[in-house]
Parts: sequence; structure tokens; C-alpha cells
Amino acid sequence: MKALHLINFTGGPADLFLPPLRARGFAIDDVNPHHDPLPPSLDGYDVLLVTGGTANTHETDRYPWLEPEVDLIREAVARATPVIGLCLGAQLLTKAIGGTVYAVERPEVGWHEVRTASEAAHDPVLGALPSSFVAMQWHSYACELPSSARELAANDVCVQAFRAGEAAWGTQFHIEVTRDILLDWQRQGGDELAAHGYDEARFARELDLHLEHHMAIGRDMAERFAAVAARVARPA
Repeated sequence: MKALHLINFTGGPADLFLPPLRARGFAIDDVNPHHDPLPPSLDGYDVLLVTGGTANTHETDRYPWLEPEVDLIREAVARATPVIGLCLGAQLLTKAIGGTVYAVERPEVGWHEVRTASEAAHDPVLGALPSSFVAMQWHSYACELPSSARELAANDVCVQAFRAGEAAWGTQFHIEVTRDILLDWQRQGGDELAAHGYDEARFARELDLHLEHHMAIGRDMAERFAAVAARVARPA
């Protein structure tokens, strides 16, 4: 079994989602489209992970790999190949299923509340989400879903999680992150964090306050997603 891991930002792998897949026997191919060629199709792959990044979905002239990624995601949805899209990945998934990505009036950077829809309780991947929680955000665009998708979480800014088709999920929040990833983002994006009220002291304080619970949610989602992927790849 093989998983395709599209790392759209070098410092932003889907870290929490990889160990449960490996534990179930998946080999993981890491592809960074900034310098690696994308596969022409998903032939030979059983799972697709699409990470966040600094690109925006409309910047196809600057990032010519965006449209081929959308094509791969569209292929995955059509095949019912399990997909997890994270931040930019969720926006690319939205495009692939016929939705719209738009600029939000108020970007979310840092820790922001998310409210879970009651329907999420029955979802195989998001089923253990608390009714509300604080999630790491870093985005200025958001998803307007087509009628075929189901919204599973939101806040006052935008849709925060959804399911598309049989086995595709997107989260606008960065549920994949670890402490090391966030410290790297702080080093790279300290000016933007500061512009949104996160100086070094506040960033460190809220990291300690929120990260343990955030990672527990992420690990649960990752385990559930890996279990779905294994069932699809090896049906009983």
C-alpha cells in the first residue's frame, strides 16, 4: 500500500498523519511540487495527503503545479481514494469538487476557536471532535463548498472542516502540526505573526496553552483517517 504525500510547503509536512499510515503498512512517497515532478495519475497510490502552503489556489501562473494537484485530487475523489487536505490542501480539494475559494475579510493567524457541527459525530474521521476547540490557523482564503459537500465544522470567519464524496476530508485549520513545525513557522513568519498580535512571548505562551490538546485531536483524526485508508486499500 502506498500514500502520496504532497508537501506544498517545505516546512509544513502532514506530520501527525504519517505514523498511523506507516503503522498500517503504507509506504509514503514525499513529493514537494516546488522541485519534484508530480505523478501523472494516482495509479499505484491508495491514499492522498495534501498539505498547506504559502501559495494561493488562484496563483497558477506563479505556481504551475496547482492545477495538476487539483487534477490529482479530483481523480482521488472520483476513485474514492482517501484524501486529507490541510489548509491550502482543503482549498484545492474545494476547487476539485466544484466549490469556490475566496479571500476572507479577516485573515486568521494564530489560535482561533472552531465549532463542530452535530453531523460530525457520525463521521469516521472527525467523529471525536469536541463541540468546540481552539485550533492553529494561518490563512487569508477560505472555502465555499458545493452542495455535494458536507460542512462539519466552522467559526465566524469561514468553513473549517468538511467531507466530500465517500472518502475526502478537508480542514482549514492546521491539525497536522507539531511543536517543531510551529517553532519553525515562528522563525520564518515572525513578522506576520507579530502583525496579528503574536509577539514571541504570546506565541510561546499560547503554544504551551493549546498545543497538547490540539495534538491529541490531530492524532485521533490521523488514526481514524489511517483506519479508513486501510479498509479501503484492503477491503474485508
